[in-house]
Amino acid sequence: MSRPAYSLCLCPDSRLLRGCLDRLLAVHAPSGSSPHEHWQRVVFWGDEGLGPSFWEELNLQGLFASPKALVLRNAQALPADVLKTLSKALLPLAGKPDAPLPRPLLWPLLCFEAPIEKGKPKLPAHILQLPCWLEAEKRGWLEVTQSLNPATLPAFIRAESESLGLTLRPEDLHLLARALPPDAAFIASEILKLSLLADAEGRLPRDALSFVAHAQELSIFELLRKVQQRSDAPAVWRQVLEDKISGESMVFAFTAIVLREARLLWQCLAGPAPFLPQQAALQKKIAAESLGYAGIARLWDLALRTDKGIKSGERSPDQAFEMLIGELFVLFGEGRKQH
Repeated sequence: MSRPAYSLCLCPDSRLLRGCLDRLLAVHAPSGSSPHEHWQRVVFWGDEGLGPSFWEELNLQGLFASPKALVLRNAQALPADVLKTLSKALLPLAGKPDAPLPRPLLWPLLCFEAPIEKGKPKLPAHILQLPCWLEAEKRGWLEVTQSLNPATLPAFIRAESESLGLTLRPEDLHLLARALPPDAAFIASEILKLSLLADAEGRLPRDALSFVAHAQELSIFELLRKVQQRSDAPAVWRQVLEDKISGESMVFAFTAIVLREARLLWQCLAGPAPFLPQQAALQKKIAAESLGYAGIARLWDLALRTDKGIKSGERSPDQAFEMLIGELFVLFGEGRKQH
């Protein structure tokens, strides 16, 4: 099967998305390279914009070029005009059907990390009408990976367990499928913990599942509310540290909510006032006045530094999340002391 000139990968789960990329790159070896040569991944992020280095990787090829997989994460975050320009740059790479690829050592993979509902992506119309999207649909270059759900959860848990040499009893699989949230990264972390308890034949002791976090999926809205109110700090840290509330997808979801909260608080001070229920509007106004403009700006800084720390590899998702929670406690505490 011939390799796509470019691929569009639609998946809302970061762990499953990485699995999709791994599968694609393993199936299609670089054309014209040695048997032992693999794709070199060069990763960019749509929410950081596309600088000159991205366009150089896409458009320029050196004399002794090596096979490169140009991965663009969160492509849906790019402005419409940038996506339109990118689409125009991708189409020439497609060439003609059944003809050799114009750029055999370059493989752009655009990742759209958006929810999928009823089999359709929740993406703006301007993305779904891009020429590169329509061409990918026509040629079969659109890879769609659904997020986990109650029906697919057991199979994923079984596969993760088998990859680590674990043999789960039917009752263990049933309990795990009920206890774990449909987050692939979180599940992989829990299965890895269980693997440390297995014997030489991969069997788990009967009480092994007591080491798995059985709490319901964390409400990140509730976590932020607790941090703001500082009413139950031990409970928050217990959720973050003991229940292993972590993982790339969880951290990015939490920072997105922090940024949304900062925008609402800023509106409460600068106007126009956000449309909220009366009680919620009163609570937001109190929090905004407590923090002031400097404190609200600090919220943006903390969220964006957390995001950058993970994407640059400076910190792991766990470290970044713990530091963010600690900084938020300090920030909201300082806001209260000022009044």
